[in-house]
Formats: sequence, structure tokens, C-alpha cells
Amino acid sequence: MLGAHDLILNEVLHTRTMDDVAMDESLMAASSQSEDAFEKPTFINGKYGNPKSFLGWTGLPGLREGWRYKRNKDLSNIPSSEQELNKALPLVEPKFNPDAQLEATWIGHATVVVTLDGATFITDPIWSNHCSPFFFYGPKRYRPPPCQITDLKKVDFVVISHNHYDHLDVSSVRQLEQQFGGGKDGLRWFVPMGLKGWMEKNGCRQVEELTWGEKKSITINSKQFDVHCVPAQHWSTRTGFDRFKSLWSGWAVVGPQHRFYFAGDTGFCKEEFGKIGRRIGPFDLAAIPLGCYEPKWFMSPQHIGPEEAVEIHKLIRAKKSIGVHWGTFHMGSHEPYMEPKLLLEEAVKKAGLDKEAFITVHHGETRNYSNSKSEEQFHK
Repeated sequence: MLGAHDLILNEVLHTRTMDDVAMDESLMAASSQSEDAFEKPTFINGKYGNPKSFLGWTGLPGLREGWRYKRNKDLSNIPSSEQELNKALPLVEPKFNPDAQLEATWIGHATVVVTLDGATFITDPIWSNHCSPFFFYGPKRYRPPPCQITDLKKVDFVVISHNHYDHLDVSSVRQLEQQFGGGKDGLRWFVPMGLKGWMEKNGCRQVEELTWGEKKSITINSKQFDVHCVPAQHWSTRTGFDRFKSLWSGWAVVGPQHRFYFAGDTGFCKEEFGKIGRRIGPFDLAAIPLGCYEPKWFMSPQHIGPEEAVEIHKLIRAKKSIGVHWGTFHMGSHEPYMEPKLLLEEAVKKAGLDKEAFITVHHGETRNYSNSKSEEQFHK
């Protein structure tokens, strides 16, 4: 039989044991969080870079590779017939609902209009006919925008992944700022490091500049939204003389009820995508690039194809994904213009996913995910 002294001693030992367990759990959680910390970009002599842990980043192609690329056979076979294009890549009228809990409309390329928990934002807006320094020259659209900026009912903020012309379009930036900017509750812009000056020079009044792993909390209609800047494997330039002087990124938006991920432009980096899924996911919806991947020996450090896109979908733990960055501009990549869609369907089937888990949509098509069931299986 235990005496009073033994009972007290046992209780003390038990308390210490429980404290130790709590401390161990706290240390384990801190260690796990530390292991899942996002890599930081390098920054040397005023230039950003992909860290050494990004094993898929082998640097930009040199002159020899560029010459070989120019001689590579272009298999894109984009039709010149408007009738054929309308059949293959139809335009539909967007059905914007600013009160939706979760919906997305693909405008084309990497431009998506998203409404999440009542807040509306745009990814990498470009409405111009050419993605170049010149409005009359450079990579040209072969599918027009399904609507104009003036057709948008409201935009609360915009996320920009990097400064390449097919993702940062000066005309669209200025028009969006003119239509929705100004005042305390006016349009906000979220950009990677090094782009704030450019945005302000072009009239943007509320610009938040972040690096990987940083977030900014904002309030829209009395609701809090967290905008996370997350890693991507890419690069930056606008003039040829400013290479790597601004950063590139993906973005995650976390609302009261739903989560959205935008990959931007990126090569494949398994570790970082896994961290995004563990730290910020699971995501209710993601926009992941599909196109501009051929020839792979030239494109793979900076762009992914459909199979890698499906891997990212799984790593970030997305419930649903929409394929972007294809079917819009003459980008100089050499894959057949409809191949990204076909290969995505094959990759989704091969991965054992439901065919609706990761899809492509028509230009202008609005998909509503407000009634998605929270008990759906997330793929790890």
C-alpha cells in the first residue's frame, strides 16, 4: 500500500513526466517547423538567385543552347484559321459572382480571376495582344481575352509572380489601377522583392513587396485574408540588362474558409512544393502552369509540363486544380499547342486521381467550387 509520501512523490514524478512530454512535443513541433522552413533566395551583388537546394535549377541556357533551340523543330502547329481555333479553344462569357465563396475564371495564360470568401483577386493580369515591350510586336495572342477589364465588377487585390512580359503587363496594370485603385480600400498589389519601384512608377498606390516565407494580412469586408509569398524556381528580366534584379515567386491566399495557391512560373522543386503543402495547405483550389515545356533540355529549369504539374497538385495537397500558362500566346515553345491538355488528362489518370481533380477550362469559363465537400481526400 502506498503511503502519503509515496503518493506525493508519485504525483511529482508524474507531473514532471507530463511536463517533459509537453516540452518534447513542443520541441518536436519546433524542429518540424524549422525543417519545413522555406528556402530563401540568394541575393548577391544586387541580384536574386535560386538556392543550391533547387536541384532542378541548372542556370539559364547559354549562346550554344540558344542556337540549338532556334534550330529545334517547332511542333506547336497553331492554326491560322479562326474557325479551327474557336473549335479547339472556344471562348465563353465569364460568369463573375463577387459574392461567391470560391470560384475561378480563366482569362488566358496565367491570368485567373478568383473570388474566395467574398474577396476578388487576379493572378498575373495580361489583357494585351502582345507580351513584349512593344504593343505591336513580340509574342502574340492567338486566343483573345474573353472579356475586358471594364467588365470586371470588383477587384480587391492582385498578385504578381515575376516581371516577364507575359506575367507583368504594363497596360493591364495601369488600367486595373485606374479602375479599382485609390483610397484606403482601393486595389492592393502583392509583388516579389525588387518590383515595388516599378509598380509605383506605373501608378500603383498600394504595393506590398514580399520575399519567400513572408505573409501580409489584410482585411476585406471585415474578414481577414493572409497573402503568402512562396518559393518558385524561375528567374526575372524585362530589358536584358536587369536579369535577376527582382525576385520571382508563387502565392497562397488563405481566407476564413478557403485556401488558394498560384504557382506562377516555375521549374520543378519537390522539396519546396512539399513544404508549401505542409505549411500552408491543404488547398481548396490551385492554378498550376502546364505549357511552354518543349524542348525539355532547354525549358525544364524554368517551366514544368503536365506530369510535373500533377506532382505539384499532389505535393501541395490541392483538392482541385486548374491548368494555366498554355493555349493563349505564341510563346516560342515547341510542343503541339493542344498537347498540354491531352497530357494532363493522361497524367491525372496515371496518378489515380479523379478526372475532375485537375482540369483545363475554356477561356472565360467560370468554375464554382463553393460547394466542394471538406471531407474529400487530399492527395499527399
